[in-house]
Amino acid sequence: MKVESFRDLFETELRYAYDCEQKLVKKGLPTMIDAANSPELRQGLEQHLQETRNHVARLERVFSICGLQAKTDDNDVFDEISSAVKDSISEVEDGSLRDAALIINGNVVEHYEMAIYGSLISFARQLGLQDAVQLLQQTLQEEKAADAKLTQLGESTINASAAQERRAA
Repeated sequence: MKVESFRDLFETELRYAYDCEQKLVKKGLPTMIDAANSPELRQGLEQHLQETRNHVARLERVFSICGLQAKTDDNDVFDEISSAVKDSISEVEDGSLRDAALIINGNVVEHYEMAIYGSLISFARQLGLQDAVQLLQQTLQEEKAADAKLTQLGESTINASAAQERRAA
């Protein structure tokens, strides 16, 4: 779709967000869960998978509010981020070091999503789509909380354990 207006830009970014969330539900988060060593990291990722399913449903409601059919546009930025996750899984040995790498990857995903949702909220507000604003804000808050949880897991146990593994090697 050629972007010719502010509304077109909003719709394009909305489809990118939808693509991102769909890919996270179908493959991204399940792959990270399977690769995680720490039970706490695995549990946090599983919880965020459930939240992400809700993000998909919320985005579908936003599409409906906007009078649009829920569909995706292939999100090249997210595809590159996903590629980095695959690289971490294949290039970092199992254990705390891989968990630390997964936390980095998870933080990158969350920061990307926070950027998209922050912009979508601003755009929806400008377009007078207050019901969409509320839904998008709810998702943004959950993305921020997921990012904080990943950081906390890294700082509280996983990073120290990964540093110890490296010294022992």
